[in-house]
Amino acid sequence: MPEPRPFAIARGFAGWLVMAAALAALMAGFVFSLRSAARQFEIALLAERQAGVIAGLSGQPLEKLKPRLAEYRALVAREGALASPARGDEMARIQRLTTMADAAARDALLATMMAGERAEVAAARAALDHSRRRMVLLGGMLTLLALASAGAGLWRLIWANRALEREVVARSAQLQAVDRSRRLFFAKASHELRTPVAAMRSLAEVTLAAGGDQAAALQDVVAQAQFLSHRIDEMLSLASAEEGKPVLALAPRDLRDIVAGALEAAGPFARLVEVDLVYDPPCDPVAVRADGRWLTQALLAIIDNGLKMSDPGAALEITLERDGRHAVLSVADHGPGLGDADLPLIFEAYYQSAEGRHRGGTGLGLALARWVADQHGAAIRAENRPTGGARIVLTLPLEKA
Repeated sequence: MPEPRPFAIARGFAGWLVMAAALAALMAGFVFSLRSAARQFEIALLAERQAGVIAGLSGQPLEKLKPRLAEYRALVAREGALASPARGDEMARIQRLTTMADAAARDALLATMMAGERAEVAAARAALDHSRRRMVLLGGMLTLLALASAGAGLWRLIWANRALEREVVARSAQLQAVDRSRRLFFAKASHELRTPVAAMRSLAEVTLAAGGDQAAALQDVVAQAQFLSHRIDEMLSLASAEEGKPVLALAPRDLRDIVAGALEAAGPFARLVEVDLVYDPPCDPVAVRADGRWLTQALLAIIDNGLKMSDPGAALEITLERDGRHAVLSVADHGPGLGDADLPLIFEAYYQSAEGRHRGGTGLGLALARWVADQHGAAIRAENRPTGGARIVLTLPLEKA
């Protein structure tokens, strides 16, 4: 399963933050080491100059020592300002040298000081070499981290480009699916609406040409107009539902009244196709919490589907009963039934079984019924009857007393 986009972005940002912190720490360490190396270099230079001054004092008369010792004292002071670990007795020895009259004693003291300066030069060079190695190490690490950052940036760019490509492909597929759905919708709607319109026009033309009693023909016109109105309502309702526009107004309702209203609306079309609507309402109220208009529309879609699948002279059986805490409403026909492959898909928008395509329809009615059932916390299912035909069962929770 692909990682959710917000988590992937957060993880990538955290990785960049850690890498930036490491890079900043290495840069700070490199700058500190550079400054330390510069200080060690100056200390080493001062140590060598001090050693040179001491080396030049050996064998010199006392009157020539004082100017060179002043220079040496200045070098020692500069070395102390750099916090060098210089010997603390250097100033005292300089003072002794300026007062010693014995040349042999001065040379002995100068030899001692020269040995100390040589040791100090060696220590300064060792510290400078250590600083150099540390700078090389930090420079290498900084270079590697910079290369790693560049590589990570390149990888993230490639990853982002690929993710964008995948998203573009997915959006393109969605647009193609929407376009196919749109074309399918208009094709089915055009076919579905053309049939009742042609029938009404034909009936009207025949009636006008024949004259006489027009009541029967007008009843057929009314039935076709009612069927056309049902189909238009289904299309508009489902389109509105898919866009998230409708807001259901749930209130306590007597399910018997909703069933009666749907049967009254379906009556003209049932008479036109010569199918009897068989319904025996229960005596006691069946209280549910529902939106009367939407639930009537859903039930009307289920009844219209049953009428479409029924042959002339057959009956469409509607039953309403209680089952514990639920109301169970079923619409059963005596048609050819549903194939095993059709049962899981019958409530999908635009899906039609082979028999459904043969008998006409948009494939929207049962999709609308499922959406309405979901909004009511109800369950809807399709099943084949053992005696033949199919049954659509709608189960709604009863309103609490």
